[in-house]
Amino acid sequence: MHGSVSDVLLAILKKHGVRYICGLPAAQIGLIMHGASRDPDLTYVTTRHEEAAGHMAHAISRVTDTMGVCFGTVGPGATNLVPGVAAAYADNIPLLVMTGQNQATEIDPSREQLQAADQLGLFRSITKWNASIHHAERAPELIERAIHIARSGRPGPVHLDIPCDVGTQLCEYDLATVPPFKLMRPVPNPEELQHVLEILLGARRPLLVAGGGVVRSGATSEFRSLVETTSFPAISTIMARGVLPPDSAFNIGSGGLIAGQPVIDACENADVVLALGCKFGTLVPLSKLPAFPKPAGQKIIQIDIDAESIGKAAAIDIGLVGDAKVTLQALLGMLVDRSESNIDPDWLSSLKKSRQDYQDTVATVADAKVVGGGSVLNEAAVARTVSELIPEDAITIIDGGQAMVWGTTFIQADDPNRMLSDPGMGHLGFGLPFANASKLAHPERPVICFTGDGALGCTIQELETAARYGLNIVVVLLNDSHWGMYKPFGDMLENPDFGTKLTKVDFAKVAEGFGCYGQSLSSIEELPEAFQRALTAGKPAVINVEVEYTPHPMDFMWPSIILHGFQFPEIEQVRMQAMA
Repeated sequence: MHGSVSDVLLAILKKHGVRYICGLPAAQIGLIMHGASRDPDLTYVTTRHEEAAGHMAHAISRVTDTMGVCFGTVGPGATNLVPGVAAAYADNIPLLVMTGQNQATEIDPSREQLQAADQLGLFRSITKWNASIHHAERAPELIERAIHIARSGRPGPVHLDIPCDVGTQLCEYDLATVPPFKLMRPVPNPEELQHVLEILLGARRPLLVAGGGVVRSGATSEFRSLVETTSFPAISTIMARGVLPPDSAFNIGSGGLIAGQPVIDACENADVVLALGCKFGTLVPLSKLPAFPKPAGQKIIQIDIDAESIGKAAAIDIGLVGDAKVTLQALLGMLVDRSESNIDPDWLSSLKKSRQDYQDTVATVADAKVVGGGSVLNEAAVARTVSELIPEDAITIIDGGQAMVWGTTFIQADDPNRMLSDPGMGHLGFGLPFANASKLAHPERPVICFTGDGALGCTIQELETAARYGLNIVVVLLNDSHWGMYKPFGDMLENPDFGTKLTKVDFAKVAEGFGCYGQSLSSIEELPEAFQRALTAGKPAVINVEVEYTPHPMDFMWPSIILHGFQFPEIEQVRMQAMA
């Protein structure tokens, strides 16, 4: 192939299955935009903000079998991309990030040309790898390398900085010289797996943990087989919600700490824990000081595709490098005889009781419909009603903040590819771009975004993107006119000016201004009909539900996570009150 660096880049992306490219107009990589917009094999999407382009690329990598690509112009465009890229990095999502750059002669070191920025330095800490293409003849090599790094091992974003003059220069590349590579799946050796199996089967109180790596490797069925074969209780992280069927007798909770006290009970009382594809994030209450210290005698076995992640965030006893799918297949092949078991006969039943107690607790909150005898709907009632309305084949996105807490509590899925969240960075505002990307990739499926007024406000301009592309997404908005998760802190400090109060906004009218369908309601009885109208609106729809901030049974965990170590008497008092 003989063409410009931009032409070669697009050809290599298509060779590796890329189908979607998201970004804002950027003169410095204009040839890429020109080529992508005219190529029938590519879907080129312009957003209203670069952050949304990063979030959309993230979601594309989650809901399709391809890798998302996003871009921004030099300087402000690159800096605007950072939140979307950082979120993907925190969740281990492969995507290619491209930034335009000033001429190669004007950078490294910079001559302070207009919009000059150290974009390699900017993205270095939130990507697996990044590079600047200084010479046209090296472009094919660096593009291929970027794609390989993004998708291999523990996936993640990569970044290419492209000087505007280099992007127009000619280079040679034979696409057949590097065929689309096949990712090899590492697996521990049989002796190591046999040792793990002996420890696991000898446990009195075993616990299985599914992390996001189970989903990324396509190992949902294998993990379910391990659970069913062993009859061991299991939990999942937020990134692995849907790996465990909601009605499974062995599912103790999906969503880490958000799944409540039964998850804490399971983690604190297990004598052997087998965690697959789990990086032991904040919401996994295993070996997390000070709130969740590792119990004496507990053995933690971590199996992960990334050697550097093993033992990084938890005090483990055995660590094996392995892809979740092939490792589980190997383990299942060794599980030929389960006639004898050392498991405590009361172990599973005690955890199931704990789970039922917790479900009863949150159901009681939802049953009340309002908060404290008032007249405004509570968030639990809305989340539960929405969970009952979501079509079976829908893709559901649960945004951050208080909507995340109640949405995760009630909205369940029996397939991890139907449930999207962004827990690694704890982001706000990814929900709408995620929904746009999901509907773009799957126009025949319902797409639901469950969010809050604070979160939606962060990326609300992307309603115009949804309207422009005719994406009939359904946004259900919990509108309490607060930065909800932080409201309790101001209340405890008796400080009305703490900064959590927001102006009351009618987001249905805002949606109409963007060319979308909008409806506001304040009654739970109105919600089913409003939801059905939104599903068939033929354009983006926003259901603005007026609610009151609703305390969650697990709210006590946030002060222990956020405020630990504060040397400030009033803040420490807040933490102690929450933990009491």
